[in-house]
Amino acid sequence: MPRLFVFNPDTDYCLASGADSYTPPANVVEVRRSLAMTPLAFASPGDALLVLDDIDPPTWRSYEAQASLAGVELLTPSLARAERRRLQTYVAVPWGWNASIRRTLTSVIGDMQGMPSAESIEEIRRLSHRRSNIEMLRAMAPRLDKGIEMPAELSESAEALLRLEREGQLWFKAPWSSSGRGVILASTDDDMHKTELWIQGIIRRQGSVMVEKAYDRVFDFATEWFCRHGKARFLGYSVFDVSFRGKYQSNVSAPQTELLAAIKKRCAGWDDGYLQLQRQAIETVFAANYEGPLGVDMLATRSGAVNPSVEVNLRHTMGMPGLLKYKDL
Repeated sequence: MPRLFVFNPDTDYCLASGADSYTPPANVVEVRRSLAMTPLAFASPGDALLVLDDIDPPTWRSYEAQASLAGVELLTPSLARAERRRLQTYVAVPWGWNASIRRTLTSVIGDMQGMPSAESIEEIRRLSHRRSNIEMLRAMAPRLDKGIEMPAELSESAEALLRLEREGQLWFKAPWSSSGRGVILASTDDDMHKTELWIQGIIRRQGSVMVEKAYDRVFDFATEWFCRHGKARFLGYSVFDVSFRGKYQSNVSAPQTELLAAIKKRCAGWDDGYLQLQRQAIETVFAANYEGPLGVDMLATRSGAVNPSVEVNLRHTMGMPGLLKYKDL
């Protein structure tokens, strides 16, 4: 059965809003426009790709050439509406599911194959909350390295500031965010009033704020998975670069053998036992109520300790191209 892919990197923002109609900020729209062809990495001849935004003619011609080379049909919303009856037989595969993309696809095409119910979308939203990562770490507690601590969820800014004063430096994160946006590395050397206002804003909009230890991180990597029928299938590893402030920058392009060698060099204790424990944790916390791509971001400290779950992404990730082909699932 052919698939209709959509690149919607704003999915975590949409989940945060909880609304079925969401307009992302201009910088995210620009990412969505400039990287619209990313799903070609997962597609096969006969699939289709829907581009949500207006594209200038020269760029559109370039996109058409890329899609044609891959044997993938390139569509705009207006073209998709004209072919809605045919496209209803396709399986919808957005970058990530949320109420807004479900509403968009329903409006443009109608009820497609693989379209989750409103209740399923709400379950994805629940699982995408960062408190699920606490459950993930608890499930891996027997293998946590010395110095790895559980994050906390707080609903009062005063308690968050007390923790910051005690620790000196902490990460504060919005419950729903992605790629290092919606997170701050706060220090008692910073303007505490600005930090307080940021925390209060997150609590006001999302109900709580997540607090995490500021590790002496030297290496960022991830495991990539696909969940189906309650089981988690391992796709491979990815290694990526982030800024000092935690903003995602880029993925390292290399064969899996080289990526695994780099991981073991930084994390002497990393082995298949870690991987199996992570698989069990994913199946316990997520896979019973979620089907689709899932990525687990991790870090290594200067001492070689591994935080085996910094963040769990219930969507495609930039580490999956080259690892995931839907025709092989």
